[in-house]
Amino acid sequence: MFGWLSRLFRNAALPIAIKWTLAIGALVTLVMATLGWFLITQQYSIHLREVEGFGKLLVEQLAHSASEPLLADDKFNLEGLVSRQTQSRNVVGAAVVGASGLREKSGAIPPQVPARQDDEPYTWFRSDDQGRRHPVITFVSPIIFKQVQAGVAMISLDREFIDRQQQRTIRIISYATISLIFIAAILSYLLGKRLSRPITALARAGSLGQPTPLLSQQGRHDEIGQVYAHFDRMSAGLLEKRKVEEALSRYVSPVVADKILANLSQPRLTNQEMDGSVLFCDIVGFTELSEDLPPDEVAALLNLYLGAIAQAAHYSRGFVDKFIGDSAMILFGIPEEDPEHAQQAIRCAWLIQGLVRHINQQRLHRGEDPIKLRIGINSGPVLAGNIGTPDRMEYTVVGDTVNLASRLCGIAPADGVMIGETTTSLPGVERMSALHRQKPIRVRGRRNLVTPAIVGTPSREIIPWLQRSVEQILNGPAQCTEDDSVS
Repeated sequence: MFGWLSRLFRNAALPIAIKWTLAIGALVTLVMATLGWFLITQQYSIHLREVEGFGKLLVEQLAHSASEPLLADDKFNLEGLVSRQTQSRNVVGAAVVGASGLREKSGAIPPQVPARQDDEPYTWFRSDDQGRRHPVITFVSPIIFKQVQAGVAMISLDREFIDRQQQRTIRIISYATISLIFIAAILSYLLGKRLSRPITALARAGSLGQPTPLLSQQGRHDEIGQVYAHFDRMSAGLLEKRKVEEALSRYVSPVVADKILANLSQPRLTNQEMDGSVLFCDIVGFTELSEDLPPDEVAALLNLYLGAIAQAAHYSRGFVDKFIGDSAMILFGIPEEDPEHAQQAIRCAWLIQGLVRHINQQRLHRGEDPIKLRIGINSGPVLAGNIGTPDRMEYTVVGDTVNLASRLCGIAPADGVMIGETTTSLPGVERMSALHRQKPIRVRGRRNLVTPAIVGTPSREIIPWLQRSVEQILNGPAQCTEDDSVS
């Protein structure tokens, strides 16, 4: 139970200063409760002994003084002795009992006189005029004259004053405990705030994700100062790593960059055969289009066009493998497996066409020639891995599937999407659009004929996603979500 409470308290989402305040407050409460219980117990025992000593002394004096009047049957003296006893504030009753029964009494005495007497007092309750019960302690002592017991004497004391003393002690200890808890809470909170200030500064610096020279410039030379210095060095290293990741992601796929950075001790990725789709896209007649343009305008046109391709790939769960002049190579289902790689490749082709139509509207408005695209897609097994030398490698895919996708792009009609036989046979592709199958043709580098297909317009289920994706890309940075990637 204690272990569970300790874990719950340690894992609670509370500031350290509050935890310190609660812990110290609980400790002070426990200590003061233990001390208070000890003090109350001791004081009660002391008061009880004092009352017993006082009561025994009074009853022994009464027994001694009443011996002769009791034997002489002097009622006047007995009455005076008994009545004088009750004049004390804490004495509520007194009585003298002879051998034949009760002789004199004053105040409250027990309802029944004890048949035998001993030295132990006993407690009983008396009722007042309002019917309230009050605790009373009665002491009894034998009346002995010349070694003959003539009767007994009784003294009844009000026991409420003992309880009042005990309650007064409890109140004092309670007030002291509350005051100490309040003072301890304030001091522990201030101490906790002071001790947690360096940790808060470290947490704030960590949330910023950048080095904080102010930490190491505070002039501390203790353990906290050492933590500051190590934290600054660690933050600088993390910032440098982030810059490396960002720079690397500009030149290779973010997925590939993550795999490389996740295992820096072995940056060479393992070659593996995978099933995926490859999309090639290039501009029809780009050589003629850029012949009369200055280099900076050619670069601006390519950046605009290739940027649209990259965003379309991002929205379609693909990644750009490489840019080759005015051409782009996009992979789907590689290196992360995707059972819908063929469908995503076709979506990407439509999305590229939609973005290029928007670019062409702006070009026509400026009196420039529109851009026309050819897109080729093929699916099947590829070898994904490192190509190159040990000093310079490139993560890419090779194989007949890639070669055929490139050939299909070369023979695709302007503003058309041509896909291979394997792609058309994959599940879900035929539901996406009407496929216009072509006559078997021979492509360069292949002995067998191939039967490609031209992809028609998107189905009605895909058009809303296509329109929404184009609007999101044009209106802001690409943010691919599950809603954006239609299954």
